[in-house]
Amino acid sequence: MGRRPHGVRTITAVAMAGVIALTGGTASAAPPAATRPAAPPAIASPAAAPVGRLSCHGPVIGCVREARRTLEAVRDRLGCDHRAPFSAIYVHLQRTLETAVADGGAFDEPSWLAGSLNTGFVNLYLDAYEADRAGRPVPAAWHAAFEAARTADVNAGQDVLLGANAHIQRDMPYVLAALGLTRPDGGSRKTDYDRFQAVMDRAYGPAVQDVARRYDPLVALADDRWNPIAGLTAGQLFRTWRAQAWEHAAQLAAAPDQAARDRVVRKIETNAAQWAQLLGTASVPGYRTVRDEYCRARPAHGLAPTPPAVAGAAAGVPSAAAAVVGG
Repeated sequence: MGRRPHGVRTITAVAMAGVIALTGGTASAAPPAATRPAAPPAIASPAAAPVGRLSCHGPVIGCVREARRTLEAVRDRLGCDHRAPFSAIYVHLQRTLETAVADGGAFDEPSWLAGSLNTGFVNLYLDAYEADRAGRPVPAAWHAAFEAARTADVNAGQDVLLGANAHIQRDMPYVLAALGLTRPDGGSRKTDYDRFQAVMDRAYGPAVQDVARRYDPLVALADDRWNPIAGLTAGQLFRTWRAQAWEHAAQLAAAPDQAARDRVVRKIETNAAQWAQLLGTASVPGYRTVRDEYCRARPAHGLAPTPPAVAGAAAGVPSAAAAVVGG
């Protein structure tokens, strides 16, 4: 495994007990040849907006609503597919952003943050999702997330984090660089970008509860209503990833030529791929079946009592997970 420079340390709520310790940062090792990334989005100029199925014209609140409804359709279409927890989390994020925009005053430049940036960002997820469905190549971090969802004995929290890693660490730098890091008046957009973390923080608790109800009872162990450490460490992780994404976007924007830009691209792709490898390492044989039985027993909104057999199976997983992770 490649070097982890600077010893960047963070803890995140993953693995079967809901929490796993990870030490990570920008890795130097290339991803395996089988998961080499597809070509990253082309960036013709800092002002060029990404193109995808969603577009933002008219009131910003309408753009967020369209994104939320599109993600709800993806979530509902997936059912108990293990790709669904990430889309479910994403729905909650859009709902919280919708509320923030409707309330007003959350951002200095809502047309950029909740309009162009959010729309472009959602489009990159939809692009990866549709490409994978069609059997086309996807970036290495997304390949790892989708492959784990298809085959691995990971929990739903890991599925969410694998998707979030690919989306934040891999996708975000490209859309940021494409849209520009400064306002027309020359001021930095970093303040609005950082304010979006508050939206993520508000969405976290309800999103975790929803994923636990719908897909995986073990995810409730990371519920910040009674486990403040889980909420805190997840927040630390996402802040680390988002700070890294901004830094990589700035490096893309400042690249003086194509060779320099290519070096940044390799750094982005490799970092996200290395994190994906770390996030997908821990697993408990047979837990995939536990999750599937639990999900199939839930009604559409995940409000029925947990079936006793499934609850019993899940209850024995944390100790097994501890052995896998190393305590």
